[in-house]
Amino acid sequence: MRARLLARGEAAGAQAVAAAVTRIGAAAREVAAGLRGIRVESDDRSVTIEGRGLWRRRIEDARVRWLGAER
Repeated sequence: MRARLLARGEAAGAQAVAAAVTRIGAAAREVAAGLRGIRVESDDRSVTIEGRGLWRRRIEDARVRWLGAER
């Protein structure tokens, strides 16, 4: 029973993360639409934002990891 409850909690947590990442991706695409040279890719687990080599970051499972050059 405990394992079943934990599995349900993990599934609910994963759904919450997926929903949040989806909203972040939509907001990033909306912002990028008004700017030149910025590309946004996203799915339910991650959002990748790239801009003219100045910065690149990927939001994955609600953690931010820097993948490219920082300022």
